[in-house]
Amino acid sequence: MNDKGMNLEKVMILTKHGESKTVENKKSMAELDKLGKAISGMLNNNGGYGFIGITDAGKIIGIEVTDSTKKKLTDFCNSFDPYPEIAIHYVQIPDTDKYVIVLNCKFIRNNIPISFKGRTYFKTESGVELMPSQRYKQLLMEQAGFSKFWEELKVNKYTLEDLDHEEIIKTIKIGFAEGRIPDDEYTENVQAILTNFDLIHDNKLNNAAMVLFARKMPADYSQCFIRMGRFIDETMDIVLDSLQMRGNAFQILNEAQNFIKRHIPISSRYASDKFERIDEALLPLLAIREAIINSICHRDYSNRTGDISLLIFNDYLEIHNIGRLYGGLTIEQLSKKHPSRRRNERIAQVFFARKLIDRWGGGTSRMLRLCSEHKLPLPIFTEESDGFSVRFYFKEPIGASISIPNLPTDYNLKDRELTILEILTKNKHPLSLQEIMAKLNTTMSPRTIGDDLANLKVKGFIVSKGVGRGAKWFLINGADNGADNGADNGADEK
Repeated sequence: MNDKGMNLEKVMILTKHGESKTVENKKSMAELDKLGKAISGMLNNNGGYGFIGITDAGKIIGIEVTDSTKKKLTDFCNSFDPYPEIAIHYVQIPDTDKYVIVLNCKFIRNNIPISFKGRTYFKTESGVELMPSQRYKQLLMEQAGFSKFWEELKVNKYTLEDLDHEEIIKTIKIGFAEGRIPDDEYTENVQAILTNFDLIHDNKLNNAAMVLFARKMPADYSQCFIRMGRFIDETMDIVLDSLQMRGNAFQILNEAQNFIKRHIPISSRYASDKFERIDEALLPLLAIREAIINSICHRDYSNRTGDISLLIFNDYLEIHNIGRLYGGLTIEQLSKKHPSRRRNERIAQVFFARKLIDRWGGGTSRMLRLCSEHKLPLPIFTEESDGFSVRFYFKEPIGASISIPNLPTDYNLKDRELTILEILTKNKHPLSLQEIMAKLNTTMSPRTIGDDLANLKVKGFIVSKGVGRGAKWFLINGADNGADNGADNGADEK
């Protein structure tokens, strides 16, 4: 009865890290119902393994296998709807008459959602939960193809006047200059451009036209939204900066790029054969831009409950969007050459014309290559119950990790300003502008650092003693040196 496709060594490898999103242990057949809920959750995510004959603590104890056991497992598999792809293996424990039963649960995207005894579940690292009704409905719509054809649905409330004509003409000009728009399709007539991109029919715009070119995105397109934040750590207790906006695809892309440039530090170095200084961001900006473009271009716009999130912590940057991988793509395929699968064909076509994407599905490969070339950890791609995330790790933590008494959690400070606060916190004596610049080890001009100091002063973090080049700076209550908290002290040294 021992299964040649599975052995005890492999069982031990699969279970050595305990239960997870892809592993569920049960000690006996009496826990089949609990196992069924977990397997439903795994089949609705990325698949996994169920084990019978292993305790919650991971101890292999085995069970006896009889004809009755096999019949119960047959009935068990029939309790799923639709019928799942589950391979059952019986692995004998040496020198005993007991077995570990292994249920290899294969994820098949076209089968989900899969229910167990009429209820649908999803599995997390910590346990099994009923699938939220919104996620269940979303999966059904995906199976019906609704997320695919949402972009082509006609819009009745909005007209050509609600679109950004300059952005539309800019698109055709870029596409023509890059050889992505043929000569016979070049025109600066807005309606003709939209017709060629399949964004208007019978004088009716479709949803894709609004996502791409709405001049002012209306509130009923709540999914065309991005939230951006810069935090110290995952607790998000201290908010260094935050921004959120509703806008069209190109407005969102521009705002996200500006936010990243504002918060990703620049390192400087000199090459041995050049006089000029080389400035490089601590993360490859092209890789991050690729991830943002993917989140805009490939998200599931039929789901109005979510948005794009761009989060920057001291350790990593993460971008998340609503909508899992489309068209049968898997996480494993993203690290190698794979076919392009497009949920939003019209939006993708416009992005192609703008030379923001190609036709060959190489975006994730570029992210991996760029991080590798910069000798950074490779980005991590993950699918969750509602969407897709990519995480870029810094080689070393960025920014400051300060602890200042009574520091509010909603101040909007740049990383450099936060570092200045950290420097002043660690020094017992007030520091001049030159001393602060030396400790920052920065290539920024005195004027720029002077502006930072003035901003911190206006926000009530620091005060100065003296004027002009003789000004000294320190934290409020950090020293008793006859500080002057007026608006002019020291701010003129730039």
